[in-house]
Amino acid sequence: MAILDGKPQYDSYLAAARGGDGVCLKVNDKAGVNGADTVLTDAGFLYAIPTGEHVVITCFYLYLSTVSDWVWAEFGYTANADGSGTFTALTPKFRIDTGAANAGNSPSLTTVNPPMVIKSTTGGAFTARVRTNDAGATFTLACNGWHERI
Repeated sequence: MAILDGKPQYDSYLAAARGGDGVCLKVNDKAGVNGADTVLTDAGFLYAIPTGEHVVITCFYLYLSTVSDWVWAEFGYTANADGSGTFTALTPKFRIDTGAANAGNSPSLTTVNPPMVIKSTTGGAFTARVRTNDAGATFTLACNGWHERI
């Protein structure tokens, strides 16, 4: 493969995109998470890792759209493909707070370097564990990457 822009890591991104193996996991305007660690099992975000594959996560996005709230998220995998079982965090907790007028609030877009790689032999599903300060707090969470057959 050619080296794109002098950065060989782009080769994997491009190959995944061309092969239809890109992964975009997201949950939009999620509410109802309050005061307790919650593992996301929402369709569109929970990624059950098929046997003989692994998922590569390269970045994540976190946005809080309500005022006077906070949200934190950490990314990792669960023991089972349905999101149940022990959650193992692979990142620290990332937190966003908003003021009374959402003044100065901006989304967080974080590159994971090196990318996270979760094999089907390691975990059943890739997901996130989140917490907010009240049930009315609304957030959007997304991850990008690709899956590979091993």
